[in-house]
Amino acid sequence: MKKSLAIVLVALTMSLFGCSSEKAPEQAQQIPSITLSQSEKDALVAYYKDLLSIENLAGKAIKVAEDEVVNVIKGGEGSITLTSIIDKAKNESIRTVESLTKANVPDMLPPEAKSLLSETKNDLAASYKAHAESFESINTFIAEKSPMALLEYRKKSAQAQELFTKATDKLNQIMKAAGVPQ
Repeated sequence: MKKSLAIVLVALTMSLFGCSSEKAPEQAQQIPSITLSQSEKDALVAYYKDLLSIENLAGKAIKVAEDEVVNVIKGGEGSITLTSIIDKAKNESIRTVESLTKANVPDMLPPEAKSLLSETKNDLAASYKAHAESFESINTFIAEKSPMALLEYRKKSAQAQELFTKATDKLNQIMKAAGVPQ
């Protein structure tokens, strides 16, 4: 068990700290000012809080999984439940995708705001789907010791992070453009 955990840790270290030829994400374009009535601002704030609460559970599970991996990489005692921690993060990511898919952008908002919020919601859902796929790849790597699974994990993890950053940047810009404090 300790030998396979050591192999996983070495591979994760290589994947987390390895060199990459990937381009840095492009800067998000500025969103022009959006004029909203007070009731529209209230609906936007409620939707914003809804998105945050939906992604909060998966975010915590992902953080726990990442912290566990980093702890082991730094030479700390590895948890014997590493697989269950990864499975929990994967399952929470899947639940988040389902919840985001069901979340409705407020109808009362202007079309341009609704469109931007729909894009943001879709990017967040795609981010958590990529997280779930990355955790599946780690489980495959643990079970089969397949280097291709580790490469797939790295690809999906980077994709998830890029989509998440894009979505949160866009959401923050929407809130700022609407004049709504966060």
